[in-house]
Amino acid sequence: MIFVSQKNGSVAFQTVDGAMEFVQEVVQKKDDIWVSGDEEYPCLAVCTNAPYAAVHFIQSDGGEVWLSYNENNQRGVDFLVDGVEWRPTADAVVSLDDAIACVKEFLTTYKKPSCIQWQEL
Repeated sequence: MIFVSQKNGSVAFQTVDGAMEFVQEVVQKKDDIWVSGDEEYPCLAVCTNAPYAAVHFIQSDGGEVWLSYNENNQRGVDFLVDGVEWRPTADAVVSLDDAIACVKEFLTTYKKPSCIQWQEL
C-alpha cells in the first residue's frame, strides 16, 4: 500500500501509477506532502512551490534525515510546512520535476532516491 498525506488527510493507493497521478496534481500547489509505504518510515516529505521543491528523505523515526541538495540553485524560495512559511537555504531547492522523479524512484525502491543529490541533516 502507498500513502500520500496532506494536511487534510491521507489517501491510499494500490499502485505506483495511481499514486504518481495524484502526486502530480497535488504538487502544483504551494504545500507539503508526505509519501510512505505500509510502514511510516522510510518516507519522503516534499515541499512544493511550483516550479520549485525541497525534499526530505527520512529513514526512521529519530533516525537519519537528508535534505535535497542543488549546488546550482541560487534562488531563495518560500514553502509551506504544516501551513507555516519555511525558507531553506537556496542549495536545498530543486526543480519540481526532480522532486516528482524522487517520489517515483522512492515508491519503486523505498530507499533514498539517487536521482538528486542530498545533504545529511
